[in-house]
Amino acid sequence: MSGFLYHVLNPRQVSIYLYLTMLAGETKVCHPTTKQIRADLHLSSLSIVFAAIAVLDRYGFLLRERRNVPELSSRRNVYQRPSCEYTILRLLELGKIDGLLRPVSGATNEVSDDSRRLKDEWLRQTLGDLYETYAAASEEAKSGVLAGLLQRVRARAVTNDGPV
Repeated sequence: MSGFLYHVLNPRQVSIYLYLTMLAGETKVCHPTTKQIRADLHLSSLSIVFAAIAVLDRYGFLLRERRNVPELSSRRNVYQRPSCEYTILRLLELGKIDGLLRPVSGATNEVSDDSRRLKDEWLRQTLGDLYETYAAASEEAKSGVLAGLLQRVRARAVTNDGPV
């Protein structure tokens, strides 16, 4: 995902994403206040935090839900790191990346051969027996084919109580 992370998000959004990911740790869930985020990252205003979180939520980099946090005896936004499949599907749906997992913003060069290899390994592992369908699709059709295949993979995971 890092091959397009920096092309899809601006530096402030990346820093908030990394901060929330770090706080979430292995549980993949955290619940800092926006004031805590602003203070910890030395940001000048809360509106910066609100705007970045809205983008991260919209693009599928995190899930945000207002709920009770029993250990704090209060209601807060709870942030969850979704599966890679969810984020990629969301970015495909929004037209932020193409079917080859390249940012649509005009950047066409891959970061490195390692990036290409890791992307291909992830696709093979995630799609499993569906990978050949993706690989056979034309470049123009890859985005739609990949979105459909990721929806099928996610449906299987939900059926098996897998990740969001």
